This record gives sequence, C-alpha cells and structure tokens, in this order.
Amino acid sequence: MSDAIMKDIIMKRAHIILLLVILVSTPLFARADELKSDQAGQSEQSEQSGQSGQQQLQLQTQPAQQEGNTNHQSDENKPSTAQLATTPATELWDMANESYTAADYSLALEYFLEIEKKGYASWPLFYNIANSHFKLGNRGKSILYYERALRLNPSEKDIQNNLRHTKEFTVDRIEEIPDFILKTWVRDINYKLSSDTWVTFSIAFFILVALLLLSFRYGPTPGIRKLSFFVSMLLLLAGITATLIAWNQRNAYHKEDEAVIMMPVSTVRSSPDVSGTTLFILHEGTKAQIIEKLGKWVRIELADGRQGWIASEDIELI
Repeated sequence: MSDAIMKDIIMKRAHIILLLVILVSTPLFARADELKSDQAGQSEQSEQSGQSGQQQLQLQTQPAQQEGNTNHQSDENKPSTAQLATTPATELWDMANESYTAADYSLALEYFLEIEKKGYASWPLFYNIANSHFKLGNRGKSILYYERALRLNPSEKDIQNNLRHTKEFTVDRIEEIPDFILKTWVRDINYKLSSDTWVTFSIAFFILVALLLLSFRYGPTPGIRKLSFFVSMLLLLAGITATLIAWNQRNAYHKEDEAVIMMPVSTVRSSPDVSGTTLFILHEGTKAQIIEKLGKWVRIELADGRQGWIASEDIELI
C-alpha cells in the first residue's frame, strides 16, 4: 500500500475521531457554562463579582462579632414579595450588594435568595448567599452554600478558605480517613480548574489537533509531517482527558450524594425508625455522605467511616 493511500486513510480516521470528540465536548461546554451562569443576566453578575471585596468576608479577622452588626432598612423602602418576583436579576444583584455594604445582611440574603429562585446557579451567587448566612450566624446554611459554590468552582481559594473557617465554628470534629495517595493526586488535578475551564482547554487542544493534521497532510517535508502527526496525537489525548475531567465535575455537581446537617442536634440511629438504638449525635454544619434512602430516613456515612440512619428532615442536600 502506497504512502499516499495510507496517509489518506489516517487522515479520514483522524478527522472522524476529531469530529466525534468535538461533538461530545461542545454541548458539555454549553452545559458547564450553564452551571456557572444559567441565564443571560448572569454575565453581569460575574462582572460584579470583581467587586466582591464587599461580599468576600474577612472571616479570619472578625469571626466572633458577625451577628450583631445588622442594620435593617425601613419597611417603607423594602420591596414587596410581588415586586421582588418581577424585579430583574441584575437589579436584585445590585440591591443585594448595596444592602450587604450597608451591613443589612438579612435584606441582602433575601435579595440573593430571590435571584436563586429565578433559576440562577453560579458560584458567586452561592458564595454570597453563604457569606450572608455566616454574618447572620446561620452556620449550617453557610456551610451548605459554600459547598454548593465549591462544586461549581473547586479551584476558588476564597470559597475554600471561608468554608474551612466556618467549619471551625461547628461542634463535631470528624477525622477523615485518608484516601489512597493516587486517588488524592487524581482528585487534586481534577479540581485544579473549574469544569468550563477544562472544556475550554479541550476545545483549544482539538483546534490545534485539526491544524496539525493539516500540517501532517500538506507539510513540505517528511520530518514536519511526522512531527505534526505525533504532536497531534498527544494533543488529542490531552483534549480527551480534559473533556473527561469536565464531564466528571459536571456529574459530581448533579449527584445528590452529599448533605449537611441543618438541625442544632440530630440523632443518628441504628435503624430507620425512632425505636432504633442511638449510635451517635451530630450537630449543625456537619457534612455527610448519603448511602441509602428509605421513606423519611436516610442512611449516611461520615468522613471517619461511621454510618447510621438520620431523619431526612434534619439534612439538606448540597
């Protein structure tokens, strides 16, 4: 078989593989972008997050004085529920920022939650909801929303720091069972970047693969053609890896397998009924893995390996 025929066969197969991968990654890019900014107004929210020095709390400097600082706006200036429902999300975002800056955290939280009710889901929104809850002393809710924000942007340091600091106020001290080192290494790489960033990289890799395949087909010398082919295969592998990581993050976001304890005190029992033996007590803000659901009861597992049944009304899914 001649070199020209072999080259044509390789080109056709490479183009087919590249086309399939792009078809898979393009909708993923749209969905990943949806997770961070669900609707059109969200882009403005992301720009506003550049001002989030006013929302990103300096938790480390004043942890104990958060609850008594709230200034309430008069009821005359507060929009009614019906007005909030018809107020654009971008306007609500501005109103929430102003209220937060004025230390009216309760009103800021109301505006942020109204944005969430409209169907928006982005890490700046969840992050600011968590900050507002923290200022109001709602430790469980603040941890819940920090965890939700972290799912959308696992690489954001402010979320990680605030979540870590908020957990210092929880009662339970759970020692995590260390994972296998390779699993930890893979997870760290996985969450080094957000899902939409991984998809952006994958599409860039695939574009470079297409250009290198053209160089492989029409390169002036055999050396350049060989180099183009090998580099394109490496970039194709990198693009597929980035796409798989993005898919993994997206699937992790949609999983309903983690929850936060919302009650000040919650009993974990040996069986899914009130007559079950009390195994241990959990408190507000503790995170648990959901293993099984049965009626109004949920079987959970803690980071230290302990398991038991807890009333579903005592937890909220991340």
